[in-house]
Amino acid sequence: MASSGCAWYSTSAGGAGSFRSIAVPLVENESLEPEIHQTLTDSLVEAFVRSGALKVVDEDVADVVLRGTVVEVQEEPFTYGDQADQFRVTLYINVVCVDAREKKTIWEERRLRGFGIYNASEERSVARRAGMSEAIGMVTQDILDRTQVGGW
Repeated sequence: MASSGCAWYSTSAGGAGSFRSIAVPLVENESLEPEIHQTLTDSLVEAFVRSGALKVVDEDVADVVLRGTVVEVQEEPFTYGDQADQFRVTLYINVVCVDAREKKTIWEERRLRGFGIYNASEERSVARRAGMSEAIGMVTQDILDRTQVGGW
């Protein structure tokens, strides 16, 4: 995974007023989940780089800035037999996408949610990490989709 705290991208198609680059500063973390902010930031940067629609750059030269804050991580039983068979881990993030030139919000979402399911029968730390990875992937894809169709 990339370890940079900022990313940008560029689109070759589009008119003179189109956005070409994005910055993804390190996501903030208000949850009790350690390192989630770095993992989510890395996931977002990688997703934008893979998509190729925008060039990931430093904030001082970006057309668009994407800011996020992990506000909560919940974990709860998901399915039951005699006891919980599966657990669901849910990630909530506040995110805002801003036109860096005009200082205007392009889109914003409070408590954007992603979740992952893991089996209670597996080793908890490994299974939970896989569930958290699913949750991060879901949030990342949602943010990528919203940003790429965000009005430009």
